[in-house]
Amino acid sequence: MKSSLSQILQNFHTPARQRIIESQNKKLQAQNFSLEKSLKEKEREIDRLKNELTNLEAKIQELNGMDILTGLPNRYVFKEHLSDSLKRAIRVGYSLSILFIDIDNLNEINLKYGFEIGDNILIEIAKIVKASVREIDLPARWGGEELVVVLHETDTDGASYVAERIRKNIASLEVKESKNNTVVKVSASIAVSSCPQHSNEVSHLIEITGQALLKAKEAGGNIVVIANGNS
Repeated sequence: MKSSLSQILQNFHTPARQRIIESQNKKLQAQNFSLEKSLKEKEREIDRLKNELTNLEAKIQELNGMDILTGLPNRYVFKEHLSDSLKRAIRVGYSLSILFIDIDNLNEINLKYGFEIGDNILIEIAKIVKASVREIDLPARWGGEELVVVLHETDTDGASYVAERIRKNIASLEVKESKNNTVVKVSASIAVSSCPQHSNEVSHLIEITGQALLKAKEAGGNIVVIANGNS
């Protein structure tokens, strides 16, 4: 009789206890969901703040005239330096040349191996360019995959020699992709123009050098092309 009564009481309490357990589980699940949602929101906020910090650092570097990735002067410093240098070259009567250097297929490399490998390539090529010119010259980053150089007291022949040396050094560069330990080969197209041979004006000199660079890219890259002063 006692056993039967105990069984009845157990059967009576089991549904109630089950409902309590289910209710507690639902509350815990709701709390867990709320915490996960809050964590994701905090992570998004952290990412947003990191991006703002990166952009702020880039703007500070820009105001200081430096490219944050390569450590080279940026295009604004380059254009100001070229303008002042061109005036002096015309006044004193010496030659001045500029180089436009475009890394071949960098966008494809970024898509295939990731932007980190592309950044590493830019950094290494910036080192090559800087080591290939004199202290009186100015290497800079124009933007994207392009670097530029002002070569003082250098005519077209001298600038072409420097450009070819840079091209060869870049073509021999090997950058390793860490994930699969793949060796990535790179090359660059380089355009050359000079004052007074091609132009005495900053905007025109930049324009015809850009046109020469486009010809180098259309020819398949990994080549030095001299600007046409009549463009």
